[in-house]
Amino acid sequence: MAKDINYYLDLPYTIVVKKDKDNNDMYHYYARVLEFPCLGDGDTPQEALECLNIHMKMVIEAYLKDGLPIPEPQTEYSGNINIRVDPELHARLVEEASVYDMSLNKYTSLILERRRSFQVPVKKKAVASK
Repeated sequence: MAKDINYYLDLPYTIVVKKDKDNNDMYHYYARVLEFPCLGDGDTPQEALECLNIHMKMVIEAYLKDGLPIPEPQTEYSGNINIRVDPELHARLVEEASVYDMSLNKYTSLILERRRSFQVPVKKKAVASK
């Protein structure tokens, strides 16, 4: 299957929409694709997404024309995370995990899972403008 513009526009890219206040205390919305540099804006979330779809199409067309690689969304994850933390935090986490009779891995996974339930990023499939 040839990877044309429609192939890329149909992929489930991660799109984040944020609300921001401008200098006149008016709200404005920004939408961006996390996988590559592309931004849209508008007075409503829908306008920001529509603008983003136009810009996504332009960016993907330019990448295809110039033969540049177009990032695709990551759809599979290994479940492994390797992070570095301050030694004091490491020690505190080990102590806390031992209180609950858990491994450090299980305890940090539980903390991350609980944190995720408080703030889930917006993930929407981008739709090409016609």
